[in-house]
Amino acid sequence: MTRQRTIALDLDSVLADVMLIWLEEYNLKFNTSIKKQDLFQWHLHNMLPLTEKYAQDLFTHVWKKRWKDIPPTNGDISMVTNLLQKAGFRISIITKRDRATMSFVAQWLDLYNIYFNDVIFIFDNTSKTCYPFFLLVDDSPINAVEVFYPRRIVIFDQPWNKVLTNYPRIRKLNELFFYLT
Repeated sequence: MTRQRTIALDLDSVLADVMLIWLEEYNLKFNTSIKKQDLFQWHLHNMLPLTEKYAQDLFTHVWKKRWKDIPPTNGDISMVTNLLQKAGFRISIITKRDRATMSFVAQWLDLYNIYFNDVIFIFDNTSKTCYPFFLLVDDSPINAVEVFYPRRIVIFDQPWNKVLTNYPRIRKLNELFFYLT
């Protein structure tokens, strides 16, 4: 892999709007009506009455049992990833997750015809910055502070990353083209 032309795209909440389905499951289980806009923190276990393990287990459940219900963050992500590749960029999908969800992630990427060169699955606390890329698109405040020049990060706008005020931000993947010139 080459760092110079590689764009790393996070999966959860950048390509896949997994929080919509996660919240459906959470609300059903706990008889609540929390919306994605209510999530003002990255660590769900710090703002909701649940453990970090339960939050992760629920993500695993959603990817294993409801992967077909997870919508893309935008309807044009197939076209955008295709255009990025045609423009000469290498696309790496980089995602931290439970091993049991790998095949479902692959099926989801196929379902939405996402163009990519490779998928990097992270199973431990390894930083995404250990992998080659020149630009990372992510929603995580944690990952944002780990990216240093000459690498760049563009924040995918989500309610839990509003504290990141000094970073380039996009709401749709197609807005990424403004940062590639």
